[in-house]
Amino acid sequence: MTMTPTRLAALLATSAALLAAPLSAQEKPPAKPPATEMDHSKMMDHSKMDHGAAKAEGWKELDAYHMLMMATWHPAKDKNDLAPIRAKATEMVASAKLVAASKSPMACQKPELLKAQAGLPAETEKVAAMVAAKAADADLKAGLKGLHDRFDVLEGCAGAGMKH
Repeated sequence: MTMTPTRLAALLATSAALLAAPLSAQEKPPAKPPATEMDHSKMMDHSKMDHGAAKAEGWKELDAYHMLMMATWHPAKDKNDLAPIRAKATEMVASAKLVAASKSPMACQKPELLKAQAGLPAETEKVAAMVAAKAADADLKAGLKGLHDRFDVLEGCAGAGMKH
């Protein structure tokens, strides 16, 4: 295609007008289309979540357990994938023991939270025992759901920022 003097002049005039126009008058890029499916792994990066008071006050043990809980509970709940809990059950027990032995932040120094903190290893060991006994998927998922529900008590001590 050959650029005629008339076409070149028109192109230069259009370019100059765009460069001179304020950004608000220029064409904006199209909006991102809405997601058609909920894919939690793409929607939220749990490792970058604000974990509220617990993280701010440095309860790294609870934060580490929370990461394991998310890595096992969400695949089980969302995709009926129990491979993560079967692979991480022993690691979760060790992490639960660290939570129980750690000093909770002042915001979490309430009787019901201290009780939940102290009971976390035993509750986690129940799920680990199910894994060791090669429990049926439905039973293991129910056990993990129960553990997650009990963990929610501790999760709440950090405020809404830790909820998922």
